[in-house]
Amino acid sequence: MAMVGGLAGCGLTQSTVDLGEWFTVTSGAFREGGQIPARFGCPAYRGGVGKTLPLHWSGSPQPPATQAFAIVMDDPDAPNGSYVHWVIANIDGTTADLVEGAHPEGAVEAINTSQTPKYQPPCPPKGQMHRYRFTVYALSERLPLQQGAELDDALNQIAKHTIGRGRLTGTFGSK
Repeated sequence: MAMVGGLAGCGLTQSTVDLGEWFTVTSGAFREGGQIPARFGCPAYRGGVGKTLPLHWSGSPQPPATQAFAIVMDDPDAPNGSYVHWVIANIDGTTADLVEGAHPEGAVEAINTSQTPKYQPPCPPKGQMHRYRFTVYALSERLPLQQGAELDDALNQIAKHTIGRGRLTGTFGSK
């Protein structure tokens, strides 16, 4: 039950929780609703090397209100409901960019749906196109999480401390 609450609070399901104002998230790799380039996908796809995407956000609450950022990447088209590919938290609150392949100093990654504390690249079954959502959360404080934190704990902590959020959605796969 805790995981459902955390997922609702982080915007992975419907929720009445107030998560603050929306801000803008963009990427130099693709546009909102566009196709994510192959290099950011899994090796099962030609050219896939599983790099994290470059992301930029603007219009978020500024420090001192924002002490940290978190990013949750999920696939809402997965067969068993939303599949969380990546949770990274405690990105410095003065940050507005994540470069390709980055792992910001001091950030921690929680366990994803695959039970690994790392970025899991898009990798839908061949012949399917899935949507991938990159949601950036502005947090009122750094989260009390360690590397490899449990997914439900991380999502609940993000929901509890969110003061703003932004999202970029792209597609990946083949038809």
